[in-house]
Amino acid sequence: MPISYREQAPLTCPHCGADFSADIWLIIDADEEPEVAAALRREEVNIVTCPHCGARGPAGAPLIYHDARARRVLFAPAPGSADHEIREQARDLHALLVGSIDQEQRRPYLADVDIAQDVSGMAHLLRRIDTRQRASAAPPAAPPAAPSPAPPSPTERPPLLAAVEALLAADTAADLEQALSDHPELLDPATIATLTQLAEVAAAQGEHEIAQGLRNARDLLSGMSNRSEPERLTEIPPAALQELLSAHSDAELEQVIARHPLLLRPEIDELLAIEIETALASDAEQLAQLLEARRIALAAFRAAPAAGADLEAAIEALLLADDEEAFAQALDQYPALLSEAAEQALWEFAAEARAGGDEELARHAIACRELVRRVRAGLEQDRS
Repeated sequence: MPISYREQAPLTCPHCGADFSADIWLIIDADEEPEVAAALRREEVNIVTCPHCGARGPAGAPLIYHDARARRVLFAPAPGSADHEIREQARDLHALLVGSIDQEQRRPYLADVDIAQDVSGMAHLLRRIDTRQRASAAPPAAPPAAPSPAPPSPTERPPLLAAVEALLAADTAADLEQALSDHPELLDPATIATLTQLAEVAAAQGEHEIAQGLRNARDLLSGMSNRSEPERLTEIPPAALQELLSAHSDAELEQVIARHPLLLRPEIDELLAIEIETALASDAEQLAQLLEARRIALAAFRAAPAAGADLEAAIEALLLADDEEAFAQALDQYPALLSEAAEQALWEFAAEARAGGDEELARHAIACRELVRRVRAGLEQDRS
């Protein structure tokens, strides 16, 4: 029985409003469909063309990716879905995936589902995993550590389950810090959504004690206010806003972003929308139009695949650096490494490495992150 699944879906063209249907992938198995898996990494899956007007764009469907060899399941919801719709999509597709796998081939990793924001985020995650695998063959810049543990056997517990158990067993603040240090994947924003989904699955199967434990872990992580994330912005720094408004080309905008990387943070879009409403309320229509133009430009820059690819290349170069000179060269070649986005990406990289059983690479990524943070702090101190 095939695991991969696609179906004819009814669609409406957002450009001309015409109805049509197209083949949409809902489940991709890496072994069955290697070419489709490669297309997913290039963000070319579920891209449809309207037969009426020729407009081309994403179908906007949910997707599950399954890789048995890597013991990995990824889920991306349909864009714009409400929370309850995301849960329903994940539950239905996960049940379809598990049901298509022979009983004797089902392994515990199937319950450990990583949730991406969308299909583009899923592709980004897969590319980072590929980068991690290439970097694992490079000599670490950090001092040699203990040998990495052997890869987990198919009968061992999923990494997230071990992390949750460590979290729930923490009785003191020191224990909690140790649990987070041992299992950095707990600080991944997608973990809370994953725990919610797993708790619902456990409750539906009558495992109420397990479900409650998963909910407790979710609530504990939620109460930590995303400690690995920078504090949420409540206003745009005046200097960054002024330079943003003064940028008149893509090149100038890129320079402004390099000086103020916080402009790429998601909340900037909301803060600019507030600035636009304030300008309109004050009859400053020209300012409102300028703010809207910069808001659109930032959104395009934030979503551009090239930006993500550059950051991936930067992190790969950093991880492959085997001495101080190579480390300095990576920072000179890729200024994006001194951004908050790079710090978060290195943290996520370490979490993925640890989840994949590569303890040495996880420590190396964290060590690189700390070096970058020290360099960045030193530069900020010099400017002040």
